[in-house]
Amino acid sequence: PSWIQALDLFVILGSALLLALILGYSSALFSLVSVAIFTTSFMFFAYWMLFTQGMIINLMFPLLSIAVVTVLALVINYFLEGKQKELIRAKLSKKVSPSVVDDLLKSPDAGILEGKEREITVFFSDIRGFTPLSEAMGSAGELIKFLNEYMTPMTDIIMKDGGTVDKFMGDAIMAYWNAPVLVDDHEDKALMASLEQMEALGTLNEKLKAEGKPTIDIGIGLNTGVATVGEMGSEGRADYTVIGDPVNLGSRLEGLNKGYGSHIIISEYTKKGLKKPYVIRDLDKVKVKGKSEPVTIYEVLAAGEAEGELKQELLEYEKALNLYRTSKFTEAKAAFEALEARCPHILYRMYIDRCAHLMADPPEDFDGVFTYTTK
Repeated sequence: PSWIQALDLFVILGSALLLALILGYSSALFSLVSVAIFTTSFMFFAYWMLFTQGMIINLMFPLLSIAVVTVLALVINYFLEGKQKELIRAKLSKKVSPSVVDDLLKSPDAGILEGKEREITVFFSDIRGFTPLSEAMGSAGELIKFLNEYMTPMTDIIMKDGGTVDKFMGDAIMAYWNAPVLVDDHEDKALMASLEQMEALGTLNEKLKAEGKPTIDIGIGLNTGVATVGEMGSEGRADYTVIGDPVNLGSRLEGLNKGYGSHIIISEYTKKGLKKPYVIRDLDKVKVKGKSEPVTIYEVLAAGEAEGELKQELLEYEKALNLYRTSKFTEAKAAFEALEARCPHILYRMYIDRCAHLMADPPEDFDGVFTYTTK
């Protein structure tokens, strides 16, 4: 019939466009199945037209259009996939270990950079007394070199233990575990990284001391909770990061180290998720600025179990702390004074001063919670 050429043209263009749409949004396996179905369906259609309707339609050009579209789609998808991998690598290569990036590229999640809620363990560290330390460096170049010498081993430890480095804020480091990839026992891995950093810092300080440079002292805060993770920022500039209350609390905990004479403070939420044994001291129940609910905070001294004099000291401290929390301030003060005389520590002096204040001005309903009004 006279319209058979129009039908040929419709089949050629229609199959090419429909196949292009399918291949553009499909996986490799689904694309292969789609091409096979298109080719088989067209051959059956041509067979039906010839032997049922007595009409001959063009075979070569529709099959050629299917082949051309398939090849073009494969080439385009190859380059797009390559760009997507480079995007992921560029976003995450400086945040996580190379092995994690490789795992993401082998089985990429299309929504890996999209915002989602996930339980994470967040890490904050900061150099104490950074202002006088920076003044001692003399020049900006020496200060940058000094900071890089400190930041490099600290960052390597985080990435080695499966963490994601979020950002550097002057002399501070922010990192987190369990994003963008899931990390088993992320509380333990974050804490082990913190303990390894303190060990590495000791080695670094020996080197700095031998070179006549000032040594470094840091505080670390860890907290666990459900936060929002994903790529955030403007259309032109964005970064993969985490936000939420757990992040804010983690930052606050890092800042509390100085007042307690500690180096690593974890929240009760991080402690709850720990699987391995650690030497842990119950520090306090506090309300940090910006939070209405109290949280119990702990100092982590080492991995494993306490032994010898340290074990005895922690047992006596626990008894003194229980006296304090049950409003027995006179007995608690005496217990802390005995500890302070034998094992001088900022923590014991702090509780001695608190007990003295509470003895002079007894509270009506003491709940053991100390409220911080500053960050």
